[in-house]
Amino acid sequence: MSMVNADSTQLLTILKNLQNSISSIETTKNSVKLKYQQLGNEWNDKKYYELGNIVKDCNKALNDLLQIMLQTEKYVASLAKSIQEYDNVSLDTNSAHNSFVQSLRVPNTGNSSYEYCLGVLTQGSMPSGYSGILSNRHENAEKSVKEVFDHYAGKLMIRDSEYPPNQTAHYSPANYIGHSRGVYYNAIADMTNPRGAGTTYFHELAHMIDHAACNYQNNLSNTPEFAAALIDDGQRILNLYNNLSPERQAAFLNRIRQNSAHSFSDLIDATTNGQLHGSYGHSRNYWTRAGNLQAEAFAHFFEASMGGQDKLELLSNFFPTAFGIFSSMIDSIRPDNQVRILSRER
Repeated sequence: MSMVNADSTQLLTILKNLQNSISSIETTKNSVKLKYQQLGNEWNDKKYYELGNIVKDCNKALNDLLQIMLQTEKYVASLAKSIQEYDNVSLDTNSAHNSFVQSLRVPNTGNSSYEYCLGVLTQGSMPSGYSGILSNRHENAEKSVKEVFDHYAGKLMIRDSEYPPNQTAHYSPANYIGHSRGVYYNAIADMTNPRGAGTTYFHELAHMIDHAACNYQNNLSNTPEFAAALIDDGQRILNLYNNLSPERQAAFLNRIRQNSAHSFSDLIDATTNGQLHGSYGHSRNYWTRAGNLQAEAFAHFFEASMGGQDKLELLSNFFPTAFGIFSSMIDSIRPDNQVRILSRER
């Protein structure tokens, strides 16, 4: 076992260096682009456009290198998982105290524990019984969505499962010092989530899948067709609501104020500009940002499809056009199809 531990230490160093390098490359690429755009406020001549071509070539080279390193990180993480699984079946060591598991650290988080859940690399501890809840939802997920989740699991990352519960859980799409790309949430809070145990886990990872499907250059969901379908479905619901009797309107509002209707409440609030809403929703300012409506809808649809049957029925019945587009997106990135849109412009 001493030989395995020595190899594990080397693997840890490689993984750390890869993750730090990926973060540095992304920071550099974004910085170069931003500074060039800022120069445009002062320059507007031939030299500026010549510089633009250089910046474009530089960013392309950095992006090509980044894709290679992201792929390498995936394989190194997979190897780490295999070593961990090997150690877990060892007869002469306790995996909870194994030197590799205890020493492995994901950069930019303060947590020390490291594990896999549903194939997703997770930094931080998880409460007893929580993995079982997630596994049960996974087993009862819609087949196509589950296939996509499993396909992307090796690219996903929970950066902190012990994120302060008084702070908003989120997926961070960019790498920057102190806050690397990945999901930040509180697993203990999600285990007793009033919206359903595991809701935050699958919702935030869905945001990452949406991003990863385009090699982190854009979101798969960010299309005008998806946005238009969501708005059309929302306006149709509003028209139907306005034609209901007062009693049926009250019953409808009571339904969408329930915790299980949280995702529907969020989307109906967004697509009717607040004219209809339940107990959950984002700020008006949030919905003004391009792509946010589609990204939230994608994550809501995805989370509901991962074992949230009541939510799935509500969303698919009331947002049928948008849900049909979501289903087409899922089909496009299923492992059998291997269809990806990797360079969609914002």
